[in-house]
Amino acid sequence: MATYTDERGDTVRTEETNRKVEATAVEARQGRLGRPVLYVLVGGLFLAMIAWGAAEFFGEAVDNDAATEVTQPTTGTSTPATPDNQPVVDNTQPAGESQQTAPVDRDPTPETGTGGQGAAPSATP
Repeated sequence: MATYTDERGDTVRTEETNRKVEATAVEARQGRLGRPVLYVLVGGLFLAMIAWGAAEFFGEAVDNDAATEVTQPTTGTSTPATPDNQPVVDNTQPAGESQQTAPVDRDPTPETGTGGQGAAPSATP
C-alpha cells in the first residue's frame, strides 16, 4: 500500500484515489433545477422593473424642461420678421430666365463617369 502527500499536505493512500465512485445523474448534479432557479430569475426581473420605475419617476421629477412655459406676446401689433435696416434676399427667378444650376464635383451619370464602381449617384435628374 503506497501513500503520497497531496497539495494540502494530507497523506493519501493510492487505494483511495483509484476507487471508482458510482453516482446517479441526480446525485452528480451540482444544484437543483426547476423552481428555485425560476424564483431567482423572476425576482431579478421584478427588482429590475422597480429600479427602472424609480429612475423614470426621479428623472421626471428633476426634469425642468416640462415646467418651462413658452408664452407668446399677445400685443395687437405684429412685428416684422426682419429689422427695417436689414435687406431681404429674394431667390426667385425673374420671368423669362432659366434657372442656373450649381456646379457639382461628380458626373451626373455615374455609368459614364470616371468615378468607377463607388461613384455616388447625383441628386439632379
